[in-house]
Amino acid sequence: MKLFKEKLAWAAPIAVILIIALFSVNLFAQGDPQVKNLPVALIVNDEGEHVESVKVAVAQMSQGVDGAEPMLAFTDENLEDIEALFDEKEYYAALVIPEGYNDDVQNALANNSAATLEIYLNQGFNMTGANVAKTALNGLITQLSNQYSANFIAQMGDQPFDAEKAAVLVHPIVANEQIFNPITSATANGSAPTLLAVPAWVGALIGGFVLFLSTSIILKRDNLTRKQVVRLMGEQVLFGVIIALFSGFTVATLAYIAGINMPGYFLVAFFVSFAAFCFFLLVSAITAWIGKPAITLFMVVMLLGMGVLMTPQEMLPSFFVNFIRPWVPIRFASEGLREIFYFGSGFYTGASFNTILGIGITGLVIFILSIFKPVKAQKN
Repeated sequence: MKLFKEKLAWAAPIAVILIIALFSVNLFAQGDPQVKNLPVALIVNDEGEHVESVKVAVAQMSQGVDGAEPMLAFTDENLEDIEALFDEKEYYAALVIPEGYNDDVQNALANNSAATLEIYLNQGFNMTGANVAKTALNGLITQLSNQYSANFIAQMGDQPFDAEKAAVLVHPIVANEQIFNPITSATANGSAPTLLAVPAWVGALIGGFVLFLSTSIILKRDNLTRKQVVRLMGEQVLFGVIIALFSGFTVATLAYIAGINMPGYFLVAFFVSFAAFCFFLLVSAITAWIGKPAITLFMVVMLLGMGVLMTPQEMLPSFFVNFIRPWVPIRFASEGLREIFYFGSGFYTGASFNTILGIGITGLVIFILSIFKPVKAQKN
């Protein structure tokens, strides 16, 4: 029973509980996602009483149920702007009332032709978000169609009709879908950018920690001058470049072997290398100031971030949106790769590139400033 008297032994079950709890935090993010205010554009290119019926249905959907926040948040936009807005990731989808819709509904029975409402899907933004919007918009169109179907059947009364007219009676309004920024085949159903971004972070984390241990040994063993310490730090940064290149090209090579449909082998390899190097600078900076606890900190950030990387923020609890998502560096690498994979971007991916570069520059500055960190005097 001696082991039960040791305090350190009792730390084991406590550590297990803490680690399992940490891994299980993502259950709160993905266990029962509630969609709230998913941004959808409403484009109206016609007018008339039947157009107003669509607007009324949209307004009802925008009110939510029992005081809860609505699933979709509609915003009026112009048709000529929608592609640019999709590229800027402003909307997951758009509901378009095309020109001539009012007349098509009015004359549906006479022309034996159903009226059409357009659904535009911004698939590259986020496949889950686009699919949720698609399901909701199809539900709205089906509801409208059923209402008109009941009215048309009542108007027909006992009049005979053929099979063609019967199809219009059952579905007087149909949906026509058009996909923008499509998820290409063999990209893990849109998850490829995230799957390739995570190794960049892990490589930077492991590489940064191993080099920190190596430099710590040198600093303890040798009595270096400040100039020699600066040179050692320069060598550490140079090693970081090598580690980043190894990370990027290893990831791209394995993706190629796995059959991932990459827009360009070298483009992906160099972008992942760029992200890995910037993350390496961040890891090196924090470990230079606080030492080994930094690794635990970064592991916690990675574990908490896994639940928010592939889920639209409109489906996350507010805690994750406000306090977890903004502090996950991997997210910016994932967003940059998403621009490359699905939006036709080159090496420069806009806001995500700028953020990663900012992380790298900030990390480098903090790392350099660590030379002025007070050093504890060693006891003889």
